[in-house]
This record gives sequence, structure tokens and C-alpha cells, in this order.
Amino acid sequence: MRDRSRPDYRELFGQQVGLPDAELELDRAALYLAGEDCPDLDVEACLADLSALAVRVREKVGVTTDQQVLADALNHHLFVDLGFTGNTADYYSSDNSFLNRVLATRTGIPITLSVLYLEVGRRLGLDCHGVGLPGHFVVGLDHLGLYLDPFHSGQWLSAADCHRLVRDMFGPQMEWRQEFLHPCTKRDILFRMLANLKHISLGRGEYARAIGVIQRMVLTNPSLPSLYKELAECRLHLQEYRQAIGDLELYLHTAEDPQDAADVRRQIKAIWSTLSHLN
Repeated sequence: MRDRSRPDYRELFGQQVGLPDAELELDRAALYLAGEDCPDLDVEACLADLSALAVRVREKVGVTTDQQVLADALNHHLFVDLGFTGNTADYYSSDNSFLNRVLATRTGIPITLSVLYLEVGRRLGLDCHGVGLPGHFVVGLDHLGLYLDPFHSGQWLSAADCHRLVRDMFGPQMEWRQEFLHPCTKRDILFRMLANLKHISLGRGEYARAIGVIQRMVLTNPSLPSLYKELAECRLHLQEYRQAIGDLELYLHTAEDPQDAADVRRQIKAIWSTLSHLN
């Protein structure tokens, strides 16, 4: 039973991702995402911390709107003065995916450190956006024609550097596409944060936790049929057979007669058979 003294972070997250992207508050939604796993989370205090970071940078640069000056000052404050950096020692810790924990530990993974940079930058009037490279996440600054890697202490990257980074990670077999550099929507960013948490939970066999993560992925992108199959697989591990059937039926409905429809219907029939032997 949910502790009624705590906010319903699932509902709050759903309200945020249900908004048009222009109205969605990325920092607040990222904190709501963390809320289910962080019982002591104080959302408003974390938002105030982000604002305080922007105030400190603004004190250094004055009233300037110069994008290069703002970007350089933000880089220096976050990555030199405060020492925010990538968590190479414990990359797959769930804490790295929670913005409140990144603020507390000053370490994280590429996407959460990018969210930190984006949201402090937004408060400063810095024109920046998230860029979801394969296997990595960086910040794009259109006015400067550059990209920034918060995981590596704010290293500046050109488009060619981004290409090399992907090639170094995946080898020459990865075909480079210019759309890799396209801006991510806020919803894209949240979905990718959840995908990281899903990967961690499934890797640890934490199927109940994975269900909660995938359910939030469904809230973020309800039209993605594969999520319902993933939910069903987790349900089966937990022997939640009726729920698994419901998820598979949702998959068939959402996918609209997919190629594997016959296999999924056979799986549903097999689960009903299992249930009949349990009763």
C-alpha cells in the first residue's frame, strides 16, 4: 500500500509527460521520475538548488546574454568549481539516473549530467538542447555550433568529434547518420533516462522494479507496443499470469496485427493453460 503521506510521484510524472513538450518542466519531471526510489526526496529544494547554481553563474558574468560567455562560465562553475563529473567508478548505480542524487554526489551518467547542464543553462538564458548520440548523451549549443560532454567534465566537441566518439564506441560498422545530432525532445530525454533504469533493473533480475520503470515508459510513450511485451515478460517472471495476459493483449491491440501476432496468441493460450492447472 502506498504511503499516503508521500506525494504520488507516478501520478505527478504522468501529469508532466502528458503536457505538450513546450510546457513540460524537464527538471521537475526528472525529479518526479526519481521520487519512487528516493523516499527522502524534496523536489522544491532540488529545484531551488538548480536555481542557486544559475544565480552563482550570473553573479560572475553579470547581465550578459553572450552565449559563449554564459556557456564558458557555466562549464567552469559546474565542472571546475564544483567538480561535477561522470561516475566511472560505479556507472551502473541507479543513483546516477536520479537528478537529486546527481546534485548531492556531483556524479552521474551522461544523460543526467546533461539534464543538470540544460536546466541550469535554461535559467541563464543559454540556448542549449539534449543530443542523444548512440551510447552517449551530450548537450548541443546551436548558437556556438558546438557540443558539450558533461560526463567528461564539460569537454567541448565539434560535430566531427561526436562522429568519432560514436565510431570509437561502436566501430566502423555503425553507420553515421546526421540525425544523431538532432535535438531531443524533453519526452525523449525522460524516456531514455527510464530506459537506463530498465536496463539496470532487468540486469539485476529486479522484475518488480522493472515493471514500475516500464509503466512510466508507457506513460511517456504509450504508443510503443514493445513495452507491453516487456511488461508481460516481467510479469511472467513474477508468476503474475493474469496481468501478463492483459499486457500481451494490450500489445496486440497497440501493435495492430503485428507479424508475431500468432506467436503472441499462442503464448496467451499457454498462459491460460498454466492458470487452469493452478486453480
